[in-house]
Amino acid sequence: MPAGLLNGIRVLDLGSGISAPWCAKILADYGADVIKVEPPGAGDCARRMGPFAGDDPHPEKSLGFLYLNTNKRGVTLDPSSPTGRKLLERLVAEADVLVENHPPARSQELGLNYQSLAEVNPKLVVTSVTPFGQTGPYRDYQATDIVTYALSGLMYHSGDSDKEPLRNVLDQSFYVAGANAAAATQVALFARLYSGEGQQVDVSAAECLGAHMVQPLPYYNYMGAVKGRRPVRGAGFEELMPARDGYVAPSVQGSRPWSTVAALIGGEELQDEKFATGAGRVAHGEELKQLLIKGLAEWDRMPLFLASGEQRLVFGMAQDAGDLANCPHLESRGFFVEVDHPVAGRARYPGMAVRLPGETITATRPAPLLGQHNADVYGQELGYSAADLATLRQHAII
Repeated sequence: MPAGLLNGIRVLDLGSGISAPWCAKILADYGADVIKVEPPGAGDCARRMGPFAGDDPHPEKSLGFLYLNTNKRGVTLDPSSPTGRKLLERLVAEADVLVENHPPARSQELGLNYQSLAEVNPKLVVTSVTPFGQTGPYRDYQATDIVTYALSGLMYHSGDSDKEPLRNVLDQSFYVAGANAAAATQVALFARLYSGEGQQVDVSAAECLGAHMVQPLPYYNYMGAVKGRRPVRGAGFEELMPARDGYVAPSVQGSRPWSTVAALIGGEELQDEKFATGAGRVAHGEELKQLLIKGLAEWDRMPLFLASGEQRLVFGMAQDAGDLANCPHLESRGFFVEVDHPVAGRARYPGMAVRLPGETITATRPAPLLGQHNADVYGQELGYSAADLATLRQHAII
């Protein structure tokens, strides 16, 4: 793998699941040497999270684990024993960053709290990603994605006003937290250039989502009112609607007149003057919605998307995984990378979402097998002999 902008930075990934491993993966994609540290035997809990390649529930075939841990080396370690703690301290002494997502009390118990780690390496940046942060009454509460999303306040504003709030999908709160953690970690590394000291980066998943409340919170603070969800009447241009082969998102944003929209979608009824103004479209929202559904049923998504662009209209289409895998735009930008895993096989993975000049992934390392790099890290780098490693394995320390 070519050197990246974070070449020379070593990261210990002691996280599990999504948030901390996603943070560490982003750092790895930018060139950091990331060592994934997993419990012996069971490994990261993500190894047991489906779906699995070939529908085979194998610990080396979890699709989530495979993606979240590309470009990392992998070792096993139980830091709870004195010998395991000594091994961890040797790793920490050589590291620039440690990423973890244990509840604060558990981190304290394992000696992964910042104060303990800073005694070993004062220059270490410790990035802790939790649902609610390192302080406050909720600090040790665990949470699933739906709980974090709900408590952030963001869920209340998703969906229609006549129905219950909607949750986002695919554990997005933990990915948002991990991305914020990666950015904040790099800021902490930059600060270390001047201070010479590390620090703890405290990332709360709920607060990362709550920071998106750029309208509802000021609305409440300035006006004393709670902003509701989307109104049902006249919502045809704020929701996905069915086309012939899927769903599209029509819009009237911009400077184009309604007649342009009506002519594109088709149907004389859409040209009626009662739809010509925004107020009229709201007042006759249900009728308009049915006419739009009728007109859009004559279109496939891609031709409509391209035709709307030619008319300078802001239309979108809902792409599924197959659409994305064959998207000509993503293909032209080299978004996908080929990864060949020794157990799961070869597949295309999403690549880097944010790029800098010359920063590309050309040879992605697959997610490590459980303990795959024990000999490299503990043997070649820390100097343990083969007999030492056999003893450590025998006592379930690695």
